[in-house]
Amino acid sequence: MRKRVYDRVHTPGLLRSLFEHVRGREQMLVRGFGHWPLLLVSFPPGGREAADELRESWLHTLPSLQTPEAEPYHRILSRLPVIVVVLLRSRNVCTCLGHHHPMGTESRLARRLAVDAGCEVGEIDLAWESIRDWQPQPLASLASGVTPNSFARLHFRAALLTVLLLHELEHLAFPDREESSVRNASDEFYTYLLGDLLRQEGAPGFGMLR
Repeated sequence: MRKRVYDRVHTPGLLRSLFEHVRGREQMLVRGFGHWPLLLVSFPPGGREAADELRESWLHTLPSLQTPEAEPYHRILSRLPVIVVVLLRSRNVCTCLGHHHPMGTESRLARRLAVDAGCEVGEIDLAWESIRDWQPQPLASLASGVTPNSFARLHFRAALLTVLLLHELEHLAFPDREESSVRNASDEFYTYLLGDLLRQEGAPGFGMLR
């Protein structure tokens, strides 16, 4: 998912791949509920906080959402592979917030996992620092009752879950879906989700996000 221009396919550069191989990566397995896929989160040194935030968003924030706002992700989750590899990077050279990886462009990790598990494995990547900086709408002024640190935390959770679910996983589940429709849905979901998180924090003005 780009900030301005959107790409559908991306292959990491040779230097980045070599750098990540030298530094090493850690993995975190995040189980979902019912038909939800397993997330295998792969992250470099320094990415533990983002991986933990992704796990909390997947296990706690997402299940707490109510219909009708929750309906889009139910349709997406039911179409995903049993296992989805999530490659976390601080930033992408191309400035994209993330990418889904079509069949044939997956990492060695995803290919090896598919062979070992004997099932289909999907893969996406997320650039957590770019997602943290992403502001699809000027909403900060509405969070007057929340401290700057709290708002930054809530924004990051809403943005991370939005890019994960209603963009990259949606492309993975519906590879032929038009970019414009995915982007509009993800912006609306972010607005709803941030408003819900602000409401839970007791911030005045959260209702204006609805």
